[in-house]
Amino acid sequence: MPKLLGITGNIASGKSAVRQYLENEGALTIDADLLAQSTYLPGMLAYQPILERFGSDICYSDGQINRSRLGKIVFNDPAALRELESIVHPLVTQGIEDVLARADVDLVVVEAIKLFEAGIHERCSAVWAVTAKDSLRRDRLMSTRGLTEADAWLRIRSQSPQEEKNSRSDYVISTDGSFQDTYTQTQVGLERLRSEPAAQLISREGEVFEPLRPGSFSSARALLNRFFPQTWEDEDIYRSLSHRSLLAGFREGELTSLASCKLEFFLALVQSVIPYTPASEQLKNVISVLALEAGVHLCKALYLPREMIAPLSAKQLGFLPGETELVDVHPLSSANFLRKNGLAPGEVFVQSGF
Repeated sequence: MPKLLGITGNIASGKSAVRQYLENEGALTIDADLLAQSTYLPGMLAYQPILERFGSDICYSDGQINRSRLGKIVFNDPAALRELESIVHPLVTQGIEDVLARADVDLVVVEAIKLFEAGIHERCSAVWAVTAKDSLRRDRLMSTRGLTEADAWLRIRSQSPQEEKNSRSDYVISTDGSFQDTYTQTQVGLERLRSEPAAQLISREGEVFEPLRPGSFSSARALLNRFFPQTWEDEDIYRSLSHRSLLAGFREGELTSLASCKLEFFLALVQSVIPYTPASEQLKNVISVLALEAGVHLCKALYLPREMIAPLSAKQLGFLPGETELVDVHPLSSANFLRKNGLAPGEVFVQSGF
């Protein structure tokens, strides 16, 4: 059974960046907020109880619950928030247990604002708190979530003080500084956990893939500068690592390729593979490695933009048209995931059953 690490902290404190850094190092990670959202998709267990309590007028035309509308209700009414949590929290806890039972990694990480309130901390081997200044969290909410300043302060003040979570945690990370500083703090915490590093993955051509780490940043910059018209500083790479997985491919110790992949609630999207061309055998080999990576992270589907690969190559790798209905994937989950990444089903290929 893997170790379970809990990451908590108040809204916009930087929890997701820390979780992503751990995912890059081989941890299987769970975003409890996305897990909670999955419980109230149409047809799922929390859907009808929420409508019965809060009314069907909180739904979009496709039947999905409007999270913004629901949020305005519960963030202004502590009793309503407790009722919502009583519906959702037990399902989230069961979902975490289901992941632990299937995981074949050394470390599973769950990110949850309500880690203590939901009792998830009792299941954890260790708990980390992530903290940031209130003014910085306000700015993040306004810039990344489009909230007004008043709504941002409402979200911040609706939660218990950050110090309460900090005092109950085994390790505290501050994200007030640079991305590099947050990365360094995360690595220190990871060393304390004595977790096994991510396993190397080897392509059919012998290219060895492992997480992109600071020792390879110089070589990565040289490769990135050939394809993306900007000057890449170390901080840019640390920032990129805070919201996507980056695998570096090596031949005889030399960095030869970079593959970027977004993993979100057991769905994966290949974002870029450089320097290989759409019809090349090398690209097919890297995609096969990314499919292995998706399987390690219990992904139910791997999406691949059509513009990235030749149709024949995609077919040879076992990819299907993106509109294909998948077993064990809620159609709205996949549609929402693709939409969030600026894609539609007709713009991707998909592979499942890892």
